[in-house]
Amino acid sequence: MNPASDIIILDDYASTAGGSTGVAIASALGLAAQGVRVTYFSCVGPVAPRLHGVPGLDVVCLDQPEIARDPHRVRAFFSGLRNARAVTALRALLATRDPRRTIVHVHTWMKALSPFVLESAAARGFPLVVTLHDYFIACPNGGFFEYPTGRICHRRPLSLSCLGCNCDRRSYAQKLWRSARTLLQNHWLAVPHRVSRYIAVSRFSADVLRPHLPSGTGIAVLRNPVECVAAGPAPVAANRPFLFIGRLVPEKGVRLFAEAVAAAGVPAVFIGDGELMPELRRLCPQARFTGWLDPVAIRSELRQARALVLPSLWYETLGLVAIEAAAAGVPAVVSDGCAATDYVRHGETGLHFAHASAEALAAALRTLAGDDVLAARLGAAAHRWYWDHPWTAEAHVAELREIYRTLEPASNPQPIGSAA
Repeated sequence: MNPASDIIILDDYASTAGGSTGVAIASALGLAAQGVRVTYFSCVGPVAPRLHGVPGLDVVCLDQPEIARDPHRVRAFFSGLRNARAVTALRALLATRDPRRTIVHVHTWMKALSPFVLESAAARGFPLVVTLHDYFIACPNGGFFEYPTGRICHRRPLSLSCLGCNCDRRSYAQKLWRSARTLLQNHWLAVPHRVSRYIAVSRFSADVLRPHLPSGTGIAVLRNPVECVAAGPAPVAANRPFLFIGRLVPEKGVRLFAEAVAAAGVPAVFIGDGELMPELRRLCPQARFTGWLDPVAIRSELRQARALVLPSLWYETLGLVAIEAAAAGVPAVVSDGCAATDYVRHGETGLHFAHASAEALAAALRTLAGDDVLAARLGAAAHRWYWDHPWTAEAHVAELREIYRTLEPASNPQPIGSAA
């Protein structure tokens, strides 16, 4: 396709609510900076200040509530299946664009937009690109994870075994509703078969999803943009605390980290907040809990850390904090059952430990705490690995445009201005 094609970016949020929306916003800004006409289409406001007044970038925000936060639960029930207002607004936008020169790129859609927005674009002949920030394209709860048991789920999505499993973080009723939505998305609307190209953020996550996606649809792996500052490698040999960054929730493995810290007798810092905060304070009374911090403060904490620990119980799709740690010259200790293993090389830029094992994690912490030479070597190698090919927004956009160029123009597109 023409490299100057119009791009319509779809995301549930108009402000950064997580890593996926941050990628969507960064790509919108990067594409617009290169002269590409971009429209950022979202439901949940407010609009991020950096999206205002950007030449070549239009923003559509419907100012709707996130499904989970909508006080009108009946409306939320139906809007989560089909957000009629979003569908109508998107169809009106698509009616002004030529499918032969326009790509629709979807980042997130399950928290507000609903699967029908993807169907609306595909039905009108627009090439549809989907970035796989999570596993919702196949798995009803988006994580291939049993929240009540804390275990990875290996069931076939929407099989009888899947439908009979209460894996949702809220309730079995919520699981059944999400299953109905996935059934609607994948069978009635056939969304996975109508995607022109998938983009995964790691080979690990691509491999998890590949068996559940149409075999003829390509999956490209694209590095996320990461905002990092080149300040040289952190003095990890002189540092002592092990650092956790993220939501303090069970699936992130933060309880496992706390147990390992207590067993290993090493200092720890927890950056973030969540439901497990009181329990973690009991498990690690000597640890420091900072709550959420801004990026500058997080970089400061990283430079004071011995290592970053990513103990996730679920797959993740990337584990972006491990990349940020590498940029700071800080090694990462990661579960060998999560996507961060794609980018953290055991014994070279960090350490792996046996998935879901507090004992194995404690052993890794002891090893790193007791060997200044090892810590320095891993940190320096991580720093070189990142800065040899930094994950900049410019690199992300350049690789993204190469993916766009491989798409075929829409065949038999619906004429501009035809009935929606």
